[in-house]
Amino acid sequence: MNKLNAYLNLIRFYNPIGFWLLLWPGMWGLFMSENFEIKHFAIVLVGAFLTRSLGCAINDYFDIGFDSQVKRTKNRPLANKTLSKVEALICIIFLGMMCLFILYLTNLFVILFVLLVAAPLIIFYPLTKRFLPIPQLFLGLTFGLSLPISYAIVEQNISFDILLMYLACVCWITAYDSLYAMNDIEDDKKISINSLPIFFGQNRYIAIQVFFGIFLAIMFFISFKNSLSILSIGIFFIIYQIYFQIKLSKSGQHFEAFQSNSHIGLVIATLIFLENHHDLLY
Repeated sequence: MNKLNAYLNLIRFYNPIGFWLLLWPGMWGLFMSENFEIKHFAIVLVGAFLTRSLGCAINDYFDIGFDSQVKRTKNRPLANKTLSKVEALICIIFLGMMCLFILYLTNLFVILFVLLVAAPLIIFYPLTKRFLPIPQLFLGLTFGLSLPISYAIVEQNISFDILLMYLACVCWITAYDSLYAMNDIEDDKKISINSLPIFFGQNRYIAIQVFFGIFLAIMFFISFKNSLSILSIGIFFIIYQIYFQIKLSKSGQHFEAFQSNSHIGLVIATLIFLENHHDLLY
C-alpha cells in the first residue's frame, strides 16, 4: 500500500489541480468545434489525465537532485527515496504506452503533431528551468497544446482562431505558473533555478499582469471576431478573477492564487459550450 501511494504521489493523484488546468484548454478546443462527439470528450479527458501524470513523473525523474533541496518538494517520492529511479522509469514507460494507445484512437494529423511537437516539449520542459530565464513561458507552450490537439482530434486540422486562442492560453499559463513560482523564490535562488519572478525581480507583478492582459485581449478579440457574445460578457468575470489572484498573491497566498485559475478555465469552457452547443441542452 505504501508503494502504491508513492506511485500515486508521483503522478500527483492527490493534487489534481494540474489535471484540471491541463483539461480546461482541451475543453476550449473541443467546444470550439461544431462537430465534437462524446468519444472525443472521453479521449480528451483520459488523455489529459495520462499526459499530466506522465509529465509529473518525467519532471520528478529529472529534478530528483533539486526537489530534495526545496522545502515544497522534498517529500516527493523520488526525493525522499520511497521510489527508486528504476521504479519511476518503469512508471514513465507504462504511462507513455498508455498515452500512445490513446493517441492511436485519434487521427494521423494528431498523431504526427503530438509525436513531432508535443512529446519533445513534454520531455524537454523539466530541463528548461536550468537555463531559460523564463521557464514558465516554455510550460505555457507545452501545457497549452492541449487546446489545438483537442480541436484537431475532431477537425483533423488547426484553424487560425485556434492558433490565436493557443497564444492566449500560453500567456495565461505563463502568468498563473509565475504566481505558483512565487512559493519557491528563495529556494530557487539558492539552487540556481530560473523563474519569471526571479528574472523580473521587483517588477514581477507588472510582468505577470502583462501576460494576463495579452490573454484577455486575445480572448476578447476572438469573441468579438466570432460574435461570441456570451464569452465577451464572461471576460468581465475573468478580469475580476485576475484582480483577485494578484491581490491574493501580494498577501502571500501564492498557491491559492494559482489554484483559482481553474475557475477561469471552467468558466471559459462553459461559456464556449453554451455559445456553440446550447442545442445539446434541449
